[in-house]
Amino acid sequence: MGRGDALWVDGALVKGDVNLNDGFKATGRVRLQSTQIGGGLDCRGGAFEVHEGYALWADGVEVKGYVNLCDGFKATGEVRLMGAQIGGDLDCGGGQFKVKNGRALSAENAHIRGNVNLCDGFKAISEVTLLGAQIGGSLNCGNGQFEQQEGDALSADRISIKGDVFLNDGFKAMGAVRFPGALIGGNLACNGGQFEVREDDALLVDGAEVKGNVFLNDDFKANGRVRLYGAQIGGNLDCGDGRFEAREGEVLLIYGAVVKGDVFLSDGFKATGAVSLQGAKIGGSLDCKGGQFEADEGHALSLESAVVRGTWYLRRLSQPVRVNAGHADVAVLVDDLAAWAPGSLLDGLRYASFGGKASTNWATRLEWLRRQTEAQLGDTKGGTDFRPQPWRHLQHVLREMGHAEDAKQLGIAFQDRLREIGHMGQLPKDICDVPRCLKGMVTRSGHYIFGKLAGYGYRPVDLVAWMFAVWLVFGAAYWWLALPPQSAIAPSDPLVFQSQDYSKCRPDSDPSDDAAKPGNWYLCTDLRSEYSTFSPFAFSLDLLLPVVDLGQEKAWGAFIPTPRESPWEEWFSRAGWHWGHAVRFLTWFQTLFGWLCSLLLVAIVSGYSRRNEDG
Repeated sequence: MGRGDALWVDGALVKGDVNLNDGFKATGRVRLQSTQIGGGLDCRGGAFEVHEGYALWADGVEVKGYVNLCDGFKATGEVRLMGAQIGGDLDCGGGQFKVKNGRALSAENAHIRGNVNLCDGFKAISEVTLLGAQIGGSLNCGNGQFEQQEGDALSADRISIKGDVFLNDGFKAMGAVRFPGALIGGNLACNGGQFEVREDDALLVDGAEVKGNVFLNDDFKANGRVRLYGAQIGGNLDCGDGRFEAREGEVLLIYGAVVKGDVFLSDGFKATGAVSLQGAKIGGSLDCKGGQFEADEGHALSLESAVVRGTWYLRRLSQPVRVNAGHADVAVLVDDLAAWAPGSLLDGLRYASFGGKASTNWATRLEWLRRQTEAQLGDTKGGTDFRPQPWRHLQHVLREMGHAEDAKQLGIAFQDRLREIGHMGQLPKDICDVPRCLKGMVTRSGHYIFGKLAGYGYRPVDLVAWMFAVWLVFGAAYWWLALPPQSAIAPSDPLVFQSQDYSKCRPDSDPSDDAAKPGNWYLCTDLRSEYSTFSPFAFSLDLLLPVVDLGQEKAWGAFIPTPRESPWEEWFSRAGWHWGHAVRFLTWFQTLFGWLCSLLLVAIVSGYSRRNEDG
């Protein structure tokens, strides 16, 4: 025997069983390297103890049957089964593995045709490693305890398991649990398990392929980061009622994961730290109903560039959440306004429709858009970071769902927002740049007028209503101005105006002359009947409609005395002012207003003023 060896059977051939059980005790190393055992290796109840190094050294052992390190088995020192070939189960249930320095159990690259049981009171003080192992059945760590003060408690990198992995029912790990690159043919069940590390990752499943479901639910607790970066899950990812906590940064990372089923972050789910599904692809729904998301800074929930083929539920949260949904693609969105905290990102978010009880009211959705960051709302840096996509896409979805009125109201709000942040008629920084200043002022004013008159093209009926109101108001004004003592409207035909036959109809041009006759063309009975009678409302309509000729505009006009030499005397002195001036200004304004409204109406009907509606 070598120095410190209690039993040395390296390279031996044993046709039957090897029994080191039921009271067997070795104070020193037991070596079974490359031994071939035709039956089983039974160490149940055995005690293996060394001061340092390996308590059981069985690298490369070939056991056609089972290996039992269970039911009271105790090892003070490392148990090594690296490269072992086991035809049955590796049962360590109830076993005690304790190492001060090194690993408690090493089964790297082992090939086990049956199950591996590290459960039912199994306890390992120091790391358990199954790197690259192949397991033909399941890996059961239920109710097992894994303790490692620094580093990894259970390492199963690149492990291949045809059955399920159970880290549940009282499972406890002090130290990281690792399954990166693992291939699991069944479920990964961590429901009810407790995972804790001093820092970094509590559970790491990066790049793993799980054919079944992943359960991190039912009182699952992780004090440390949980990573499923790039994992592929054939079923559901269920984190309902799970507790995830990290001292800082992200607590649940599902970067680039592919989940063919649903993802549940609901029903008591609680994350103290950021939850990220950036770039994830979810074949079913993402359910966040009733979840609790907390983060000291940044976004508590991130779906940046994620794809959800089903429905995204974001309702009944315990508190509003800052969400990063930038460039995410969702089939159906079911949410409520209270779920979204100010500072959320919506730029690039695409969804086909709203479902369930999600509001489609434009005012509610406008408030939703206003939950974005100040930069994306255009409130900073002169509006240069404003993101129009969330506004345009929401408008498109509402219209496609049949909520045309809400879509129009949102379109109007969007145009108002553009002007508020200076995207319409933006003034140059150099106020001495007069041409650009004038251009900006004209553009901004025109945009404002267009909004008030026709709702930026979404309200053509409003434009007709404005024209109707102007027709009535100006018609009443012309009626009053035509009556004495104003008498400010007269025939336009000079043959009528200059004829002595109608001297009684002509008002005196000098209102200061007390002997002046109170003539009036509108009510003058001497005016021949064949001349077009003045009709105030027809006159107003004739001015308002540029392409319609009712004859009133040609036959009648403002009655203005001879102008004064001085502009001041003309416009502001009592002698110079005449009600005819008011008529002239009203007719000018109404003519321009009529042309403007007519052109806008034609543009709206033609669709040119709403060319960006589907943008």
